Amino acid sequence: MTVSKGRWSRVPLFSHVWLRASWLSAGLAVFLTVVVPAVASAQAGMTVREFNQIAASAPRNATALLRPSVRRAWDTMNGSIEAAREEEARARSGGRTPPFCIPGRTGISPDDFITRMRAVPAAQQGQTVNQAVRVWMIQEFPCR
Repeated sequence: MTVSKGRWSRVPLFSHVWLRASWLSAGLAVFLTVVVPAVASAQAGMTVREFNQIAASAPRNATALLRPSVRRAWDTMNGSIEAAREEEARARSGGRTPPFCIPGRTGISPDDFITRMRAVPAAQQGQTVNQAVRVWMIQEFPCR
C-alpha cells in the first residue's frame, strides 16, 4: 500500500513504521545484552547491609514493589533461596550429602527473611545475602 504525496513520488505507507520498529528492536537487543546481565550480577552480590538499608526505607504496603530498589531486594531474597535450593540439588545429584535439606514449603515469610537479615551481626553484614541465607539454611534445616 502506498500513499501519494502530491508531486513527490509514491511513498510506502508503513516505511517509517518499519524503520522505527527496527531501531526499537535494536535498542531492546542492546538493553537485554548489556543492562539485564549487569542487574542480575548486582542482585547476586547484594550485601546484607544493603538489603537491610532497603528494607528499612521501604514502605510497608503493596506499592513498595514499584520501587526499583525494593524490587531488587525482593529479587535478591527470592534468588538467594533459589540458589540454596540449587546448591542442595547439585549436592544430591553428585551423590554428596547436602549441607542443608530445605523442605518443599519452608513457611518463611518476607517478614521472617527481613528479621533474619537484621539479626546478622554488624561485623558480618558485608557478606552477600546468598552467603547469609546459606548459613541460615544450615542452621534452620540441617539434614538428619
